[in-house]
Amino acid sequence: MATTQQIIQGNLQVLGFVNTSATAIYNQIAIAVGQIVDNTITEINNSESTITNILISQYGYGKPLYYTENALGFQYGDNLIINQAINPVTGAPFLDYIYAVPDQTLQIVNQAAFEQLVTGANSQLFLKIATLNATTGLLQPLTSPQLTAFTSYFLNFQIPGLPISIINNPGNILNFNWVCTYFSAYDLSLLTTNVQNAFVSFQDSFAFDGVFFDGDLSDYVKANVPGVRDFFINNTTLDGIAFQGSATLSSGYFNYISTINANGTFNPVTS
Repeated sequence: MATTQQIIQGNLQVLGFVNTSATAIYNQIAIAVGQIVDNTITEINNSESTITNILISQYGYGKPLYYTENALGFQYGDNLIINQAINPVTGAPFLDYIYAVPDQTLQIVNQAAFEQLVTGANSQLFLKIATLNATTGLLQPLTSPQLTAFTSYFLNFQIPGLPISIINNPGNILNFNWVCTYFSAYDLSLLTTNVQNAFVSFQDSFAFDGVFFDGDLSDYVKANVPGVRDFFINNTTLDGIAFQGSATLSSGYFNYISTINANGTFNPVTS
């Protein structure tokens, strides 16, 4: 492969610099400029290598866990400081951002999930977040003041040139009809309560940013409610849009439609 100097010299010849004395002068220019260009390219490559090997490989910058851990570490109403503690590996200060006093009571982001969406040559980065409703125990979006504070905080952990879109939406609304076949020897009133409780416990155990499978819910009810022989769900919708089998949650979590407990029937069997 031709060197930068040779490329410059070739371009000068194409432009007509063939006179011996003139060419000698421009050859010196090519040497000087070529060295500057080559040195600059080397420095850029070295910088890219440093970023890849140290920031990403050693410290985890840019990896999903890096983003989610910093999201979960957000302390509402608190201020960041620069961490100047000495890195025992490199001997240099960390120079990253931390809280002076970690305080879990201020950490309002209870769930976070990082996602990279690649479309052709384009790549988009997303971070889904949610907080916990202290009364209901269910996930919900951050309030507007909370989101403003979180967005400002999270800018400190984004790599320049790689912006991240924060998704802070109410839970997707899950709706379906259900049929519960149960052994007639079991008390129907208690069974009804247990099925309703199983809906809630399944929701609580659902992995944030997971994919909802209707079969998972059916299996969960059958495995966790004594007396249930079989459990079916059908006519499933997410935010009013019908689906079969599975659905991706754009918010990262779901809430049942308010009428979910009334959407089913119980059929007794003797065996």
